[in-house]
Amino acid sequence: MGKKAQRRQEQRTFEFTESQMGKMEEWRAEQRQILDAQKAEFKQFEFTNPFEGMENVYEDLTVSQEAARFQMEQGRQQRANVMAGLSGAAGASGIAGLAQAMAQQGVMQARQVGADIDQQERQNMAMRAQGAQQVDQMFRAGEAQKQAAEFGRESTLLASELGEMAGARAGEQAAIANQMGAYGMSAQMFGARVGAAGQIIGGLASGFSDRRLKKNIVLVGKSPNGLSIYNFEYIDTKFGEGIYQGVMSDEIPQEAVIKHSSGFDMVNYSMLDVEFKKVK
Repeated sequence: MGKKAQRRQEQRTFEFTESQMGKMEEWRAEQRQILDAQKAEFKQFEFTNPFEGMENVYEDLTVSQEAARFQMEQGRQQRANVMAGLSGAAGASGIAGLAQAMAQQGVMQARQVGADIDQQERQNMAMRAQGAQQVDQMFRAGEAQKQAAEFGRESTLLASELGEMAGARAGEQAAIANQMGAYGMSAQMFGARVGAAGQIIGGLASGFSDRRLKKNIVLVGKSPNGLSIYNFEYIDTKFGEGIYQGVMSDEIPQEAVIKHSSGFDMVNYSMLDVEFKKVK
């Protein structure tokens, strides 16, 4: 890939990363607005006790005295009828005894009616107390439900805040990772360009191994892979002065040969098992 193509690739990478980060920020802002509105509505919701103000249905119970009055009236009428029926047959003493007996019956009947009324009153009191207890228990249960709902709301809001913080951190880390990835790609490309330039520069300084540029060529050995190793001097001292050791470009695998714009061969010694060096 040429330098211009690499620079275009880097630019496209950075532009894509910046675009993705911008879109993510816009999406986060929109979601934040929606969430804030929902949280505000949730905060303003008022939890109430469903049993607050509940009345004791037995509070206003009263004793029914109509039956008692009817019973007393009926008893008096019965006793009067008895007295009227027996007054002709009984003497004075008999009438007195009969009246006393009727009076005792009236007293007994009054006591019975009073006992009935008292029993009703006790029943009413028991029912009022039971009703009050039920109302109190239901009110307390309602308060517990209300407190649980309030606590649940606080827990939900706290979890929401923690989730937002975690999401924000994850988003930031992802953005940073993307940005660093882009920087890393750029650095890698730059390093590749530097490495290629270094190879070319190194070749210009010491990698020209074209036989046409050399003189006093002497075979001195073989590499482990069987490549011939020579000592030689450069005809033109601009390529170096003294005796150097290396290969001939026309005797090595051609994938290690680099054609220079000057028309002469260069050698990438990193692909060979021969070291290019100055021996003298």
